[in-house]
Amino acid sequence: MEVSLGGKSIGLDCNSGDISFLSHAHGDHVSGFRKKDRIVASEETLALAGFGAEKHTESWIQLLDAGHILGSRQMYAELDGESVLYTGDFRVKDGIFGKGAKARNADRLVVECTYGDPRFRLPNPFEVYEQIAKWTKENEGSIMLIGAYNLGKAQEIIRVLNSYCSITPIVMPESEKFSEVYGKYGVGLDRAVVGSPEAEEIMRGGFVAIVPPKLSNRGFARKLSEAFGRQALCAVATGWVMSMRHNCDAAFPLSDHADFYDIVEYMDAVNPKRVDFVHGEGEHLRKVLQKKLG
Repeated sequence: MEVSLGGKSIGLDCNSGDISFLSHAHGDHVSGFRKKDRIVASEETLALAGFGAEKHTESWIQLLDAGHILGSRQMYAELDGESVLYTGDFRVKDGIFGKGAKARNADRLVVECTYGDPRFRLPNPFEVYEQIAKWTKENEGSIMLIGAYNLGKAQEIIRVLNSYCSITPIVMPESEKFSEVYGKYGVGLDRAVVGSPEAEEIMRGGFVAIVPPKLSNRGFARKLSEAFGRQALCAVATGWVMSMRHNCDAAFPLSDHADFYDIVEYMDAVNPKRVDFVHGEGEHLRKVLQKKLG
């Protein structure tokens, strides 16, 4: 999507426009970038995306924390008396890595609505952390798989297991490369990469492994149980467990996005003249706006 402001055009998580803004390093956002110059983004985002580009700045653009993953930012731009706020993917609830996103008044708001349906009222992340820790402790001695995306969610769960359970989880190489970047920016994570001597030692007993969601299923767990000769359980950590069933033993509604009710409160705080919805349908949120205006 592209927005115009005071004669300037800005590509929002894409290369169109006079300049481009990259909100964070998840693949569905990075994929819109073929050229890697004139990108406004945080240093952490550029590092996670593997761009190796110098940080580009504009005096009329400010980056605000988005509360999503390491380096995620909202964009506030003001030029010639007009202002626009773009959330990118964002979470307003506080999490284990810090505070959630804060709103700012703007004339125009472009807001993500991944969970823009009233069905989604996500719990406080710290409540879910406790659920994950409880499940892990109750099944000590077993093999436990937790399905989580390689960037963001995997690192969040590593920190939960470190902090709540004193567990060093096994991680996949794909998530390890992102965890290394987290470490470079001061986020220490205790983990062991599958195939390493440390991981081999841990896997002599019960262990917890963080794997891509597609691998955390009962079929794969049975194969591990047969291979290791001990009980293997599987779980997933995603906000989508609130609307979809998963073939696993436990499901944790942990999300790094704002839910429907968070978005409504956020829109009220911004108090924009115009709202655009991205990364979701936004139908239910539009109805909320119409009632407020009506």
